[in-house]
Amino acid sequence: MPVYRFHCADCGRFDATFSMSDVPDHTPCSCGAYARRGISSPALSRGGRAMALMDATKSTADTPAVVDRVPTGSRPGTPTSANPLHAKLPRP
Repeated sequence: MPVYRFHCADCGRFDATFSMSDVPDHTPCSCGAYARRGISSPALSRGGRAMALMDATKSTADTPAVVDRVPTGSRPGTPTSANPLHAKLPRP
């Protein structure tokens, strides 16, 4: 159900849920007065991290990141062990 924002002159703003077909223009507030329905922005992007990752994956399929130059600097070397026992281990 959608969440609607209402404004009471005495209490301020509060949110309430109604079905789209039954939403009133005014609703009773906890203080006893009536609150008007206000205009608020819709909550369109509440998908979470998983949805954001899927959207990012879809966008890179059409427009991949393109490198325009060779990276500067050198890569760090692979660390080697001085332990003689490590030389006896199998290598991949």
